[in-house]
Amino acid sequence: MDETTPRRTRARLLTAGVAGAAAIVLATAGSAAADTSTASANAVTVGALGSPLVTTGWAGASNSGSQTTQTTAQTPALSVLGGQGGITAGTLVQTAVARADGSSDACGGLVGAGGTITVGTAGACTVTGGGTGGVQITLVAGTPAVTGPFGAVLVPAVPATVIKADAILASCTATSDGTATGKVTLANAAVLVAGVPTITLAAAPGVNSGVTVPGVAQLALRATSTPAGTGSVQTTALTVTLLSGAVAAVNIGTVRCGANAQTVPASALPGPALPLSAAALVAVGLRLRRPVLDALTSRSTLRG
Repeated sequence: MDETTPRRTRARLLTAGVAGAAAIVLATAGSAAADTSTASANAVTVGALGSPLVTTGWAGASNSGSQTTQTTAQTPALSVLGGQGGITAGTLVQTAVARADGSSDACGGLVGAGGTITVGTAGACTVTGGGTGGVQITLVAGTPAVTGPFGAVLVPAVPATVIKADAILASCTATSDGTATGKVTLANAAVLVAGVPTITLAAAPGVNSGVTVPGVAQLALRATSTPAGTGSVQTTALTVTLLSGAVAAVNIGTVRCGANAQTVPASALPGPALPLSAAALVAVGLRLRRPVLDALTSRSTLRG
C-alpha cells in the first residue's frame, strides 16, 4: 500500500460524511414559506347614511398557508332582506375561496331563480342555471291611472321601472405577489319602463362608472377601491340610489380579495433544525476519526 492510500481513504470517508450530514440537514429542513390569503363576498346590503339596514352578511375564507383550500359558499334566502321591496326576483349568491399558494377569489350578487355559481382561479365566476331575465330590481312600482266620472283621468298612471338581468355579479382575485383585480358581470342587464327596454347596461362596465335613470335613480357600476392598501381590492357590481330618498342605497354584489402575504423563508434551515444539524456534523466527525486511525495504523504495520 503506497503513502497516498490513507489520504484517499480519508478523502472518501470525508466525502461520505459530508454527504450524510447534508442528507440529515435536508431531512430536518422544511419549507418555511406559507403564503396567506383571504377573500369575502356579500350578495346584497341595503343601507342608509353609510350604515347597513339589512344585509346577507359576508361569506369569508382565509388560509394560513398550511391549510387545504378553504371555501365558503352561501345562498341566503331573499327573506333575510326583510321587506325592502327592491329586489323582487332572483337568487342571492356569495362564495369565497382562499388557497395555500397565496391566491384567493370571491364572487357575489344575484342570479336567476335556481341558479348557482362556481368560483375558479383568477377571478373566474361561472353561472349555472337561473334562466333568462331571472333577476329583477324594482325601482318604481307601477300604479294604474285613477279615473273619475266619464273616464276622466284624475291621477295618471305611473309606469313600472325595473332592472332586469340574467345575473348581476362582482368577482375578484388576489395573489401574494401583490396583484389584485376585480370585475363585474351584468348579464343581459337593462332598465325597462312599462316593460320596454330604455337603457342597456354594459355587460362589463368600466371601473367607477355610472348611469342615470332620469327622475328615478342613479346607478353606480363597478365601484372599486383598495380597502387594505396595495394588493387588495373591493368591487361592487351595482349600487342603486333612488332619487326619491326612500332607501339611500342598495349594493348588489360586493367582493373583497387580499391583501395576501408572501412569506419568504428566513433560512433553508428552520431554527430548531440548526442544533440538530450541528449535532449531526459532530457525530460524523467522531465516526470518521476511528476509520482514519485504523488506516494509519495499517500503514505503519506494512512499513514495519
